[in-house]
Amino acid sequence: MKITRLTFKNFMGYRSLSLPDNNESFPDGLILISGKNSYGKSSILQGILLAFFGPKIFSNRNAESFISYGQDKSELFVYFILDNKQYYIYRKWRRTGSTTSKLFERDKTVNSYHEIKQFNIEKFFEISRDQALNTVFVRQGEVEELANKKGAELRQMIIDLFRLNIIEDALKYLDAELKSKNNKKSNLGKTIVPIERIESDITRINEENKENKDILTKKKNLLVELERKSKSFPSQNLISQLENLYKQREIAKEKYNSYKTDFETKIKKTELNIRDLKSLNDFDNKIEFLYKSKKEIESNKEILEKKKIATFRGMGKTKGRIEDIKNKIDQLGKSLKFFETEDKKKIARCPTCQSELTQEHYDEVKKQFNQELNNNYEKVKKISQIIKDLEEEIKKLQIHLDELNNELRVIEGLKENFENYNKHNLLLNEIQENIMEFLKGNEKKFKDTSPENIKILSLEIIKTKENLTAIQNEIKQKLHDIENNDKRILELNDEIKKMKNLEKRIDELEVDIEHINKAKEFVRRFVTEYMVVTRLVKNIALKTDKYISDFTLGQYNDLKLDLSGTKKTGLSLKIKDNFNGEYESIEVLSGGDRTALGMALRLAISELMSIIRPTKDSPKKNPKIDFLLLDEPLAALDEVRRERILKHLTRSKIFSQIFLITHTAIPLDIKAHKILVEKDHTTGISTARFEKQVILL
Repeated sequence: MKITRLTFKNFMGYRSLSLPDNNESFPDGLILISGKNSYGKSSILQGILLAFFGPKIFSNRNAESFISYGQDKSELFVYFILDNKQYYIYRKWRRTGSTTSKLFERDKTVNSYHEIKQFNIEKFFEISRDQALNTVFVRQGEVEELANKKGAELRQMIIDLFRLNIIEDALKYLDAELKSKNNKKSNLGKTIVPIERIESDITRINEENKENKDILTKKKNLLVELERKSKSFPSQNLISQLENLYKQREIAKEKYNSYKTDFETKIKKTELNIRDLKSLNDFDNKIEFLYKSKKEIESNKEILEKKKIATFRGMGKTKGRIEDIKNKIDQLGKSLKFFETEDKKKIARCPTCQSELTQEHYDEVKKQFNQELNNNYEKVKKISQIIKDLEEEIKKLQIHLDELNNELRVIEGLKENFENYNKHNLLLNEIQENIMEFLKGNEKKFKDTSPENIKILSLEIIKTKENLTAIQNEIKQKLHDIENNDKRILELNDEIKKMKNLEKRIDELEVDIEHINKAKEFVRRFVTEYMVVTRLVKNIALKTDKYISDFTLGQYNDLKLDLSGTKKTGLSLKIKDNFNGEYESIEVLSGGDRTALGMALRLAISELMSIIRPTKDSPKKNPKIDFLLLDEPLAALDEVRRERILKHLTRSKIFSQIFLITHTAIPLDIKAHKILVEKDHTTGISTARFEKQVILL
């Protein structure tokens, strides 16, 4: 892989950066980035990494901090060649938090770029962000960090770099399996029921069944007895007929006695003799006689009533004449006015004829009127006596008539009672005949035909039927209980088999759990002892030896990486000091030597990553990024070691490009391409230009 061009807009100190100029491309080999402190050298390397992997590659910084002061957005363009194809990656982010990332591929046929719509940058380069940070990019002051890593940390870094996370995946898988097995075991443990408890339930149900079967036998025997007894009874229809006849007789007898008693009681309250009323004809003759007497009395009463009315009329006329006489006397007295004549006689003139009327004549006329009035008064008195006598006779006749009516009502009531009790007497006799005829036809079917016994027999039949029904229901229920218990026993036996299977599964799960735990321990040791120590560490040591001996002028070589820690899962570094012949731990090395060792380790690991596959399941294609970004790796080295490392880097063909930041003096015999960084202190804006190495022929 080769980076060809860079374009930064509003990225940190760079408002606009475009390298190289004039549509040139970065060459292969070593490219030195020079400039004073804080000019923006590291920003160029950070921009490359950020363009490829996004802001998350720098976990301790947020994306907004990379945007130039006073600007809203930042944009990065990094052009590169990979597998003989030209690409560029574009990233843009704003202070609002919105981001854009796009990958473009050049189409040679039309000489233009088209966007690759869906891409995953880590899969595209076949390297993760963490791997890139630990191999491709060496930050300022971190060169010796690799040499300083301890035990398990160094082991884990090697595992991550060489993608031994397939082993971690295996461990995760085993952990998941272990968790799954434990969960299954726990869940099975929650559902399991002690077999002893199930067997106890079976024993209890068997005992219950035995008891039910004993009860069932007794109930069946009782049922046979009740059925035999039930068959010995007369049919319910016959009993019902006989009971109905007895009931009819009882009702008829009750009504007969009631009407007879009522008749005898009523006739005692009369003057009639019961011996004179033995038949309906006697009643009819008596009633006929009474109606005849009643008619005669009513006729006499009617005659007297008419006579009374006529008498009332005569008395009315007489009273009318009395009133007329009174009026005449009164009018005569009022119309005559007497006066005395010369001869001392009192006279008056008649108002009608004007004739003279003497006092004597007036008195005579008045006397005659009074005499007539007295005669009429006497006549009224006689008439009143006649009316009184008539009313007395009418009253007597009415009394006699009322007595006759009352007697008629009584006789007719007695006749009705007589008819009723005779009718019910006939009905009673008829019912009795029906009973006798019924008993004659069914005599053999009844032991005792008395009404009392029939009632007892009927109740006994009802009770027997109820007992039969109850026994049948009990037998049915017991059979149902036995059937259910048999089913339950089968279920419990199945449950025992199920529990045994569960116990077997739990035992199998426990074996699986033990095997998984052993497998996890084996995998851990396999990774450390075989994968890391046997394969990778040997290769890392061999490659590192090639670099460290050259970087330290032959003082150090033969790097050893051994197992460390109580569980022997970590790594420790030792290196042979050829001056004293001893293997020294890294802690005793000087700062410059640790830096040289760290550089050697990084170069060795980066080289191995491009050529080695630790396992057959490692990616078939090794990481495609084969350039290095080195930020001030030489600051802690003396001039000799610095020169030897630079010479090695210029000669190296392992890496397509090496971008190396330095502000230290570069030996004159080191020929490399350069990016020169400058800064305007008035504006704080950084600029850079590319100087290609001139090769003299």
